[in-house]
Amino acid sequence: MVALSCACVAMGWRFGPGFSCTSGPWFARPPVVEHRGQQYLLTWTQGEHPFFFQPDYQVINGRLVFAMVATSSSGSLAGRHREMEIQGAENVQALQRQGAFWWNPDPEPDGTLVKLQVLDP
Repeated sequence: MVALSCACVAMGWRFGPGFSCTSGPWFARPPVVEHRGQQYLLTWTQGEHPFFFQPDYQVINGRLVFAMVATSSSGSLAGRHREMEIQGAENVQALQRQGAFWWNPDPEPDGTLVKLQVLDP
């Protein structure tokens, strides 16, 4: 899929299909969205890929869409639990109304949206 070199790998600097959430070394299993109190968080356990990455998100056609287009060699996080809070009223509203999706790169050129599980307490 993607050959890694030393410092930084990027598939582009625009928001769009990037690294897959369902295959490859990035995730131990696909990420999920957890609803805790008033917060929504994207949570994941990092896979074999040791380097830092932080997915990005934005509202597209009323859906909250996540993508990851770059990684960095800052630290080794393989196997660690990670999470990030979903912020902004527009983003939370899209999540509540239409759900959360991950923008996978295949099939090219436009990729596909994979629905993410939203876990409520």
